[in-house]
Amino acid sequence: MEVAGIVGHVGRKGLRFALTDMAGELVPGSIRHYGSEHNSSVSGALSTFQRDSNLARLPERSAIAVAGLARGDAISITHTRWYVSRSGLQAMLGRPPLILNDFEAEAWALSDDRRCSLLPLGTAPTISLQRPGTYCVLGMTSGLGVSVLVREHDGDVRVLATEAGHAGFAPASHAMSDLVRAIFPDRHPIVAEHLISATGLVAIYNELATAQKLAKRATKPEDVTRLAAVDPLARQACEVLCEAFWAYASHLVLTFGAWDGVIVTGKLAMALRDILALGRMNIIFSGSGKYMRLLTSVPRSVTALEHGELNGAARALGRRPN
Repeated sequence: MEVAGIVGHVGRKGLRFALTDMAGELVPGSIRHYGSEHNSSVSGALSTFQRDSNLARLPERSAIAVAGLARGDAISITHTRWYVSRSGLQAMLGRPPLILNDFEAEAWALSDDRRCSLLPLGTAPTISLQRPGTYCVLGMTSGLGVSVLVREHDGDVRVLATEAGHAGFAPASHAMSDLVRAIFPDRHPIVAEHLISATGLVAIYNELATAQKLAKRATKPEDVTRLAAVDPLARQACEVLCEAFWAYASHLVLTFGAWDGVIVTGKLAMALRDILALGRMNIIFSGSGKYMRLLTSVPRSVTALEHGELNGAARALGRRPN
C-alpha cells in the first residue's frame, strides 16, 4: 500500500502517530503510541515512529492535532513541556504541516458518519450530521474541548476551532454560584474547564464532602464516576458536574448558533451518559430566557470516537490541496 501522509496527535498524556493511504484513510496497524516519559520532543518521537514503521523516510504531507491553541510557529501543548514547531516540522518533512486543535480534529472525524455512532441523550431529537446545519462539538475529558461543525447545503464541511473551554463560566443557580465560590475563592472569572472536566469533578466531590462533613472515598475522577451507582456523595458530584456542563453548553449554542445539535465526546462524558440524559438536565439546558423553547428542541447526543484526533486529522489533510 502506498503511503500518502502522516497524522499525529500530541496530547497531555502522550503522542500518537499513524500513516494514511492515498484515499486519506488510516493505514491499518500503523498507529503507534509514545508516552511522555520516553520522549523529550515531538521530532524525537517522529524519528522513533519512522524507525518503528520501517520507513526509509517520513511522508512529506502531514497533519498534527494538538492539545492547545494552533496558532503561531511554536505551539505549546497544554500542561506539558512539549512544543510543536511548524518550521521545525517543515524542515524535517520537507513541506509545511497542517496543525489543528485536537477538538477541531474531533469535529472533522464526526463529519464522516462512518466514524461514529451518535447515542441520543434522553428524549432529545436524534442528530443527523449528514443534514445541513451548525453543530457544537464538546469534549468532556481532562479538559473541556469545544469546536463547531458546519455542513453546508451543498455538502461542504467547515470546522471552527475554538478555545471556548477557557472562557468564563456563569453559574445558573444560587447553589451552583455558592459551590463555585467555595471551590475557587477570589478567582474571577471562573474558567469553564476548571469546573467542567475530570479535574473539576474531583474538586466538586471534595467540596461537597467538606461541606457535608462526609468521608471521602474517591481521589480520582474514575473513582467518582464508578462510585456514583452506590455512593450518594459521588452521585451528587456527578450530577452537579452535569448541571454545570448543560448550563455552559446552552450558552455555547446561543453563542455559535448551533441550533442543529450538540455532540458530546470523551471518556468522562460516556461515563456520565445516564446522568447527562436525566430529564431535569433538559430544563437546565433550556434555561428561562428568550430562546427557552428553541433550546428545548436542540438535539443532543454522546459518542465515543475511536482515534478521533487521528481520523479527523486524516480527513482534514485529505481536503488540503496536494
